[in-house]
Amino acid sequence: MTSDASGKNTKFVRVWRQLNVEDVKKQLLYIDDLYGTCGNCKKLGLNYLKDKKCPECGITFKYLATKLSKVADIGKILSRIDKEGLDLTLIEREDFERSSAADAARDLFKS
Repeated sequence: MTSDASGKNTKFVRVWRQLNVEDVKKQLLYIDDLYGTCGNCKKLGLNYLKDKKCPECGITFKYLATKLSKVADIGKILSRIDKEGLDLTLIEREDFERSSAADAARDLFKS
C-alpha cells in the first residue's frame, strides 16, 4: 500500500483490459524477479529497472510479464515499478501466453 499525491492510500488491483497481442509481444519484457528477456528479439539479461529500451532491437518496453505467482513476489515487482516511477504495465504471463498460442493455432489453419 502506498499513498498517492493527495495522501490517500492506494493498493494494486487487477484490471482486465483488451489488448492487441502482437503489439504487446513487441513491447514486452519477460522477467523473473529482476532480470529478463526482450519479447521482440529475445535478448537476455535485461533489467526492467534500468533498461527502458532493448539494447539489441531498440524497442521501448511498455509491458512486463513474469512466471512468479506468489502474491508477495508480484507485490515486490509492482512496488519497484511504482517506487521508480516506471511507465510499465505488469500483465498476467499465463493469460498472455494462452492468447498468443490461440492466435498461433488459428493462423496455422488459415488457408
